[in-house]
Amino acid sequence: MLAVMDRATTAWHIPNVGRAKGRLLRRLIDRHRPTRGIELGSLLGYSAILIAGSMPPRGRLTCIEANPFLAYLVRANVAEAGLGRRVKVVGGDALRTIPLLPGRFDFAFIDAEKEDYLDYLRQLEPKLVPGAVVVADNTGIARREVAPYLDYVRTGGRYESRGYDFDDDAMEVSVLRR
Repeated sequence: MLAVMDRATTAWHIPNVGRAKGRLLRRLIDRHRPTRGIELGSLLGYSAILIAGSMPPRGRLTCIEANPFLAYLVRANVAEAGLGRRVKVVGGDALRTIPLLPGRFDFAFIDAEKEDYLDYLRQLEPKLVPGAVVVADNTGIARREVAPYLDYVRTGGRYESRGYDFDDDAMEVSVLRR
C-alpha cells in the first residue's frame, strides 16, 4: 500500500513522509516499542499506515485530521492496508480535540499546521508518558514557522532532542525526559 501511495503522491506532487523519513520512523518505533501513539495531521494516511504497521501488535494509533474529506480518505486507506482496527481517525481541530482524548501516549507524530507545532506539543504534554517520543516533521522546509517549537524542545530542559536532515527537509525527534 505504501509503495502505491509513494508513486501516486510523487506523480501528483502531494507531500508525504516518504521512504527515507519512513525508515527513521520505523527505527524509532522498533527501538522504543510504543503501544499508544497519536498523529496530528494525516493527509492521505501514509504516515498512519507506516506508524501503525510498525507498532507492536497491541499498538494503537489515534489520528487527528482537520479536513473531513481527508479524514475520510485516511480511514479508507488505513482499512485498505488492513489496519482499520488499530487506527482511530478523529476529524477536527487538533488544539480542540487533544484535551478531549482519553489516556496517555508514548509516541506522537506532529505534521499539521507548522506555526502551531509548539501549541500542539503543549496540549499533548499532560498526556505524554515519561520517555515518550515526539517526532515533528518538516522542521527543515518550515524552519521559520517551527522555530519556537525547536527552541522549546532543544533548550527547555524537558526533552532530549535531535534533528535529522533529509535533503532540503528535516525531522526533529524529541524524547520526554523521565
